[in-house]
Amino acid sequence: MTIDVRSSTGTLAALLSGILAAVALTSPARMRWPVTEPQSKIDQWISSQSTSVVVGAIVAVAACAYLQHRGSRRRAWAFVNVGVVVLILIRFLVPEELGLDLLSVLGFAKTIAAGLILGGAVAASWDSRIGRNLLIVGVVSTWLAAQSSTGVLIPVSTSSIGEPAWALLWLTLICAVACAITVDSESRIGESEPVVSAAALAVVTGLAVTQRILNSVVDRQDSPSTYSGWVVMVASTVAVLTLTWFCTRRLDTTSDSGGFLWAATAVAAAATTVFADLTDRFFLDGDRTSPLVIAALAIIAVVVGLTRSRHRNRRIVGLALLAAIPLSEWIFSADQEFALLLRIVMLGVGSGLLFGSVLPSNPVIGALGLTIPFTALVFMSIGQHDIETVSSTYVQHDSELRDFTYPSGPDTAWQADVSFVIVDATEEPPRSVGTALLMCVVVVATGIALRRRNSVDTPTPD
Repeated sequence: MTIDVRSSTGTLAALLSGILAAVALTSPARMRWPVTEPQSKIDQWISSQSTSVVVGAIVAVAACAYLQHRGSRRRAWAFVNVGVVVLILIRFLVPEELGLDLLSVLGFAKTIAAGLILGGAVAASWDSRIGRNLLIVGVVSTWLAAQSSTGVLIPVSTSSIGEPAWALLWLTLICAVACAITVDSESRIGESEPVVSAAALAVVTGLAVTQRILNSVVDRQDSPSTYSGWVVMVASTVAVLTLTWFCTRRLDTTSDSGGFLWAATAVAAAATTVFADLTDRFFLDGDRTSPLVIAALAIIAVVVGLTRSRHRNRRIVGLALLAAIPLSEWIFSADQEFALLLRIVMLGVGSGLLFGSVLPSNPVIGALGLTIPFTALVFMSIGQHDIETVSSTYVQHDSELRDFTYPSGPDTAWQADVSFVIVDATEEPPRSVGTALLMCVVVVATGIALRRRNSVDTPTPD
């Protein structure tokens, strides 16, 4: 059997691009880093990270829309190369002694580069079934696995999961350069109607900016477990669902592909309690499942889901798995490692089944849907349990709390005594059950919305 080197390189580049873009766009709010800046500046820095993710998502859709309009596959891989080069330069700069202001600027540059990578990879690979599926596997599985690294004490970085690994950066660059050089000049990207691209860009901007605003409102609740806190969280969730419904109607009038938007919303909601449990295992118990184990499970689960979705419409099965994830909070405790890994597998399989059942033929809509999990900031804020991270200046020692102190090195300007106030592990997180029910409602609402759709725009097999 003859191996098509050009096709194989393209599919590998799609997978690596999806992984790299997801690593750069993932920025969980919980952090452990040694830094001696005032608390107000730290809060501002954390806030800028969520905003930078919104910018990166908008850039991804805009880049994909532009590339589809131009129709050049070589230009699409050139966008990926530019994004990777920017990430490599950031990787060189970050180890230096940088202030939080410059780190914030680099954080925006990183997410913009990730947007170029994701938009370019989607435009170049979406019309190939293998390339498209590997791209989805890379994005979704990395998004799931990256959450498990939250809580590790890392050096100065633009995000809480650190910078992309050197091996990933260079491998992606080599594959993308090879694709740009060897691509067939006659191989063109199918052009999209400008009205579809404009609608997708308006949708991602409206959703991402609204999520960021509501996210800041939820985060400002001093006591989220109180009545007023729950009113804000429920109202924010309803606002997100209403806006999603409005946006899908807007997309359906142009391309009949709003179902992918609903699917991405359901996946983001179902992942909320899983991500909370992943970080709670470290913050509360000092225990953490290996990110490699979670990454392997996530990749296998998403691949299985995408593969099974090809045989018949598996939307109902995928939605059932996703709805069962938050409901399992009532059955299993968050400190049970087997139950946590089982929920990760369910999340991966359910995501693959649902995404594979409602895949849009238009790559711009595909880029839009793949950015939704990263910009679902309201869901992530609602899922966070009552765990606090503060600098040493603000720590008040209490016999009922535990603190972890990391002494500074004499030659490292950025390392200092930093304590992290941790809620006692014996306390039940006050928002877990309510959050689970709220996220289950989001998945059910997604199911109702998809059920009422007359048709789903799916790409033709190649």
